[in-house]
Amino acid sequence: MSLSVSGDDLPYVSGGPLRARPLGNLAASLMGVAALFVLAGSLAFVRAPQDATTSVAAAPPALVKSAPAPVVAPERVAAFRLEAPEIDREPKIAFDPALPSGGRQETHAFGGFDTGRAYLRLDILQPAGEKLGNSDFFLDVARHAAQAGLGVVRIGQPTPLVTRAGAFEAAEIKLSLRDGGVAAAAVGERSCLAVRLVNASLSMEIAGIACGAGAKPMDRRAMGCLLDRVYYLPSGENKALARSFPKVEGPGCLAAPSTGETEAAKPAPKKRAARH
Repeated sequence: MSLSVSGDDLPYVSGGPLRARPLGNLAASLMGVAALFVLAGSLAFVRAPQDATTSVAAAPPALVKSAPAPVVAPERVAAFRLEAPEIDREPKIAFDPALPSGGRQETHAFGGFDTGRAYLRLDILQPAGEKLGNSDFFLDVARHAAQAGLGVVRIGQPTPLVTRAGAFEAAEIKLSLRDGGVAAAAVGERSCLAVRLVNASLSMEIAGIACGAGAKPMDRRAMGCLLDRVYYLPSGENKALARSFPKVEGPGCLAAPSTGETEAAKPAPKKRAARH
């Protein structure tokens, strides 16, 4: 039996190696390139998080975006001041939200209604613009009392109380705590003085409640003295208010007159004629 082999099927031709066909060379090359791409992609995927961290850390501060700073509202400052250390050396000053008309109301509170001692609260609105309260004195005073947590039991007819800033409406008023309960029962009702000034030329309004020590309302003379002591701060820009509310010095409004003043107020005794 004989086997016939052609020259193309021989592994060696003339003693040399068998040469690969062109199509085989191309396929092998493509497989090698694909393997390189897969390997490169795997390395890039593994190194991506580390590279990102390194690039952010190495970036200069100017290129790293920081969180925006919080917006801080400007501090509100009172435009008026009243010094009444005989009632409270550190009054509480509060501000209501700005009004649609652009006005602002600041509240100065001295002492506490539930202490049984002297108590004073002043609400100062300027510029008034569209009036904050009701034009009716009784309704307006009741609204200001409600803002202080007080309820009106009874109120008298207002009469003028003349001050350097103008004539206030002033009336005796009986008040109680609005929340009721044990605290209100312990405090009971207090007789006080309600005042209000609406000054159209200055475009301002002042409304206040003043209670004396114990069950008596604050004396009208003492209240007028306190209202005269309200002054416009120099940092304000309203020259008309500065002229109408200058700062004045003097003794405390609730202080009792000194012995010297009392003796001076007494009439001098008449001298008896000498007898001969």
